[in-house]
Amino acid sequence: MRSTALPGAGERTLVHGDHEAIIVETGAGIRSYTLDGVHLLGGYPPGALCPSARGQWLVPWPNRIRGGKYTYGDEEQVLPVQDPEPDSAIHGLARWVPFGVLDQDASRVELGAVLPARPGYPWPLEMRVLWELSADGLAAALRVRNLATEPVPFGAGAHPYLAAGGTFRELVDAAQITVPGATRLTGENSFLTDRKSVDESDDFRTARRIGTHELGLYTDLDRDDDGLARVVFDREDGWQVTLWQDESWPFVLLYTSDQVSDTEGRRTSVAVEPMTCAVDAFNSGDGLITLAPGEEFTGRWGIAVRQPH
Repeated sequence: MRSTALPGAGERTLVHGDHEAIIVETGAGIRSYTLDGVHLLGGYPPGALCPSARGQWLVPWPNRIRGGKYTYGDEEQVLPVQDPEPDSAIHGLARWVPFGVLDQDASRVELGAVLPARPGYPWPLEMRVLWELSADGLAAALRVRNLATEPVPFGAGAHPYLAAGGTFRELVDAAQITVPGATRLTGENSFLTDRKSVDESDDFRTARRIGTHELGLYTDLDRDDDGLARVVFDREDGWQVTLWQDESWPFVLLYTSDQVSDTEGRRTSVAVEPMTCAVDAFNSGDGLITLAPGEEFTGRWGIAVRQPH
């Protein structure tokens, strides 16, 4: 009997010059990205279960939904609570979905899957993800289409961790970072829903040493002439790693890995997470997208690198 490989367990290696990226079929996420053998992402080993959402796509919502409950169209929906403290549904439903490879060459791969309707989110979505390496670095694109016959609530995010150094022992404390956000969202128990203008304590629009700061969720992003917002991470070893995001992502969350274990690498990487909406957007409505039947969301982000001189 002929054996046919099913999607979900494999991974794909992309190469362009000295750039190499490893894409996993589970969730269509990224496990590793290196340039000239130097690690740029805080990833995880082959065969390991992805920890702390490293490199995963967050669909159909990023971050948390309070209590795993929300009301849409006068009907309450109840989602599984994956994060018991602070009692929330977190990071969507697509992270563990098996994706199939639709197209691939040496430096690019496109993957696709259907997120089926289920209790708590009773609407099917078609998802397509494109990863591509070039001389400019790494680029990622997400397309999500509403397959339901009614409008649906929607949000998305991405969860790459930028490594503080090539050995995974360096701390983010010594790095400098530039975050182009004029507004920071604050709140208790990880529910960041209150807006405030940045001040001297949390304004990173000019490069600053991270030190003991835990950063946070920013919006009202300054954008360059090409429409991209850029978070610039200057590592202590001289590498500069820039994460850019297009206008589909009006928020960016920065997480300094303070809550991960020492084994996983506490404060050895900083997650820079493009997001379409704020925390708990299914309840607050802050940035929430409504996709009409057949409507498609598209968003792009990527990483550019400058090596030490």
